[in-house]
Amino acid sequence: MLNILGPPTTHSQEDNDVHPLSGIRVLAFTHYAAGPIAAQYLGSLGADVVKIEPPTGDYQRSGIKEPTASADAPSPYFLGMNRNQRSLSIDLKKQEAQAVMRHLISQADVIVDNFRPGALERMGLHSGRLLAEHSRLVYCSIAAYDPAGSGRDRPGQDLIIQALSGIASLGGAADGPPTPAGAYIVDTYTASQAVIGIQAALRQRELTGRGQWVRVDMMSCALHLLTSESSYALNARERSCRGRNGIGHSHQPAPYGIYSTLDGAIAMVAHPASLPDIAAALGLSDRIIPLLDGKGAWTNRDQIAGVLADRLHQLTSDDALARLAPTGILLAPVRSIYQALADPDVAGELVREVEHRYGGRYRVAVEPLKLSDSPLVFDRPAPDLGEHSAEVLREAGVDQGRINALIASGAIRVATNRSIENSDANRDATSGYRTGTVPER
Repeated sequence: MLNILGPPTTHSQEDNDVHPLSGIRVLAFTHYAAGPIAAQYLGSLGADVVKIEPPTGDYQRSGIKEPTASADAPSPYFLGMNRNQRSLSIDLKKQEAQAVMRHLISQADVIVDNFRPGALERMGLHSGRLLAEHSRLVYCSIAAYDPAGSGRDRPGQDLIIQALSGIASLGGAADGPPTPAGAYIVDTYTASQAVIGIQAALRQRELTGRGQWVRVDMMSCALHLLTSESSYALNARERSCRGRNGIGHSHQPAPYGIYSTLDGAIAMVAHPASLPDIAAALGLSDRIIPLLDGKGAWTNRDQIAGVLADRLHQLTSDDALARLAPTGILLAPVRSIYQALADPDVAGELVREVEHRYGGRYRVAVEPLKLSDSPLVFDRPAPDLGEHSAEVLREAGVDQGRINALIASGAIRVATNRSIENSDANRDATSGYRTGTVPER
C-alpha cells in the first residue's frame, strides 16, 4: 500500500520522468541524520537511491519518538529523513554479502558514506580501493571531521560540533550558559554541502570521464555556517560578546532581539535610528532617548534592551505588534513549530502527506528547492527494513537461487511478511507518483 496524497502536478508524465539526476544510481551507507538527509535529497532530484542497512536497521528507525509509541512503531525522524530511497538490508560482516556488495558498487555512480571512519574499510570496502577499481565512481564521505585529516577518528555529533565550533557560544544571555540551536542545524547543513559536492563531481565526470572522492565534514560545515561571525572574529580588534537582555546576536546593537510578552514573545529587527520611534510607541522616550548619545545603541545596548523587555513583558504579543507596526520596523511573533507548519503558505508547498504500510498515514516536510521544469520527486516514503532487498539484487543481475541462499544464510534480510514477488508488485505500484499538495484535514 502506497499513496502520496494530493493532486497530480501539471507536468506531463514524460516530463515528470526526467529529473536532474535521472539515471544516477546511489548506494547510501547512511545512518542517523546527515547521511540520510543527503541521500534523500539526491533521491528527490531523481537519483535511484538504495539505502544499505544492517539486519538490525538504521538506529533512527526506533530512535526519537513519542514515549507512548509502541516498541515497533517507526520513528518520525526516520520517516522524515529517508524518503525516495529503497532499503537493502545486508550483513556486510559476511563474506558472501561483501561479494554481492562489490557487484552492486560496480554498477553504481555514487556512494554516500557517513558510517564511522574505517567501518566500511573493515568490511573490505575501502574508499581508495573502490575509486581505483571504478574510475567513474563518485565517493562522498560525510564525517564529524575531515576523513583525510588527523582528527578523522574523533567522535562527533551535532551538539558536540556546535560546542566545539563556537556556534553554541553565540546563543543565550551573557550572564547565563551558552544556548545551542534548537535544531540539528549542523547535520542538515552538512547534508546540503554533500549534495552540492556530489552534483559538482558528477558534472566534472561529464567533462573528464573520471569520478572523485568528495569529503564533507561537520566541523568545517559548522565554521562555514559562521562565515560572517568568523570573518568578524578574524579581523575585528575587540572581541564581541553576547547581550544580557535579549539581544539576538553578538554583533548587533539594540533593539535586535527576542522579547517576552504576556502571552509569548516577539522578534524585533530595526536600525538604531528607529529607536526614538520605538521608544515613543511604547511610552519609553524618557528612559531610552538619554541612552542614545553617540553610539549608545551599541554601548548601552543591554540597558536599552532591558528597558524594552520590561515594557514588552507587560503587553500581549498582539498589543506589542500593533503599537510597534507604525514605526515600520521588522516585527514578528515567535511561533512554535506547530504554528509554523499550520501556516497555509508553508504547508501548501512544503508539507506532504503519505499513506504506506510502513509508518501508516503521516506527513513530512520536503526539500525547499523548486525547479520549474523538473519538480522534485516524491516517489517513495521511507522504506520498511529490507523492503527492496530482493528487488535491488535482481535488478543487479543476481539470480533467484543465489538470492534465496543469501536470505537463508542471513546475509540479507527481507521485510517481515513480505514475499519476493510482492516486492515486484510494490515497485510497480510506486511508479509515477510525484509531489502534490496537502489535502485539508
